[in-house]
Amino acid sequence: MNGLAFHIRQFARREEATATMEFVITFPVIMILFIAVFETSMIMTRQVMLERTLDQAVRILRLANGLTVTPADIRTAICDNTGMLPNCEALLTIDLRRVNRMTYAVPDNQELCIERADATATPSNSFTAGGDNEVMLVRACMIVDRVLPFSGFGLNLTRDDSGGLHMMASSVFVNEPD
Repeated sequence: MNGLAFHIRQFARREEATATMEFVITFPVIMILFIAVFETSMIMTRQVMLERTLDQAVRILRLANGLTVTPADIRTAICDNTGMLPNCEALLTIDLRRVNRMTYAVPDNQELCIERADATATPSNSFTAGGDNEVMLVRACMIVDRVLPFSGFGLNLTRDDSGGLHMMASSVFVNEPD
């Protein structure tokens, strides 16, 4: 046992290849941090773009006095204004509903997104244009994949069975009177 302790102390005192050892120890940590920061920034960029384009689409809804606006119109307005959301037309879900002014209760976000595995299933969303001076809530949900799926990083967003991240954005506005 004494000989083993001697060899361990002697090994610890050796100074050959100390820079290489530091590099080997720190390089994986630095790469993991880099990958985490890169993936998080890409997810945040997509989230910001979804919120920005939803706000631009809400402007169309607010100013559409007397015109019929469909979910497809809003989806097109959102998808045409950003290239950061892949397969936007197929995976974007839009929900528009009145907000009760007595309770200001808003629906839960859990049922907003569709599942990619079964794209034919539609969630129980509504698209109600509302009347004059009504408070309206518009929500959008987009399913995106992580940039680096092998890294295991990403924000604490809801994931579906296929591993897609559910990005949600919402906005509230008041219908303009005619």
